[in-house]
Amino acid sequence: MKSYLVWIFGLMCSVNVALSQSRDTLRLNIDEAEQQFVKNNLTLLAQKYNIEASKAAIIQAKLLPNPNINYEQGLNTMKTIANDAPIGAFGERTLQIQQLILLAGKRNKQVNVAKINAEITDYQFFEIARGLTYQLHASFYTIHYLQKTLATYEQEIETLNKLLSAYSDQVNRGNVPQKELIRLQSFLVSLETERSNIILEITDNQAILKVLLSDTSTKTVHPVVDDNALEQKSAAGLQLSELINNATDNRYDRKIQEASVRLASADLALQKAMATPDLTIGYSYDRAGSYLNNYHGLTIAMDLPVFNKNQGNIKIAENTIQANKQNLAQTDVQINNDVLQALLKAQEAERLYKTLDKNYLPSFNKLIDGVVQNYQKRNITLLEFMDFLESYKITVTQINTLQNTRMQTFENLNFVVGKKVL
Repeated sequence: MKSYLVWIFGLMCSVNVALSQSRDTLRLNIDEAEQQFVKNNLTLLAQKYNIEASKAAIIQAKLLPNPNINYEQGLNTMKTIANDAPIGAFGERTLQIQQLILLAGKRNKQVNVAKINAEITDYQFFEIARGLTYQLHASFYTIHYLQKTLATYEQEIETLNKLLSAYSDQVNRGNVPQKELIRLQSFLVSLETERSNIILEITDNQAILKVLLSDTSTKTVHPVVDDNALEQKSAAGLQLSELINNATDNRYDRKIQEASVRLASADLALQKAMATPDLTIGYSYDRAGSYLNNYHGLTIAMDLPVFNKNQGNIKIAENTIQANKQNLAQTDVQINNDVLQALLKAQEAERLYKTLDKNYLPSFNKLIDGVVQNYQKRNITLLEFMDFLESYKITVTQINTLQNTRMQTFENLNFVVGKKVL
């Protein structure tokens, strides 16, 4: 009965520990991380408000100028006679109503400029999302492979701690030389230091990931990765020309540059229209201040384009068009080189990854027990034992680094193409 109660107590403790760990860890796969990112990222939410603001600018550009009204009431309380007609106290009053009429299609041209600006703001949203998504994926996979490396360090540290605990008693009994214990302790300190550096790197990437997800909780993000699915990815069949065409069609930084050329052209058309003066028409009424009482008149006003024909702004717009065309050409050159370099890096990472024998690295647990037993039985020396631990650690680190590099080059290729190709 006592052993049964102990077993139940142990099971309850295990469940509590598991629940505690699940509460402190946010487990996400890459698709779930993207969904949370799109939903919660504050930078994207702020940019959405900019999009709405740019749409409001279109509404504003469509509005007609307000009419202007002017009313004047005389304050003279004396009885007056105007044009031989009795008017009475407070006799003089005037009224004017004027309306500005935009000529040369200025209003439509202003609307066109506002629409292109809204289009650019929309492209900026997707360009920001492209960059932040790349950061999300990069940190996600970096954390995943660092955690795999960290697990190996923790296994080796656990093994050394158990060995040191057993050897401390043997040293006191004189069965094991003191220098072996010191060497093992020194190696343990080295592993702990390297483990700490890995944890710091994971922490840095965790911070990036949590900011992108707008996660303010104390939970750590644990990437859930299907390594078999990643294994199926390959850059071997990708064609450079097709990738460049995709990048040209999908890169939003290029769309922004292309829209900037159209914006400058629309602004040039507007500036040329601004050289045409606008027309102001109105109605004027004067009760007693004109050559006859109750005077009614039509008013028409327009500036004479003698000095200011908007020459400077027209010249600015013309030069802006040429500058934006050059920026667009530079963007095309940059895209071509970005895609070329990203493809070469992905193919090299793929080639190096394929040279890796997937069965080369057996499980640590399958090896370590035998190695420890052989060391304890003095079938292998301390140096051979430490060399195994060091070699295994380096191999695991290199393999995880290689896998991470492969995924980083794939994500970089997706980024420079502007769509998911791997």
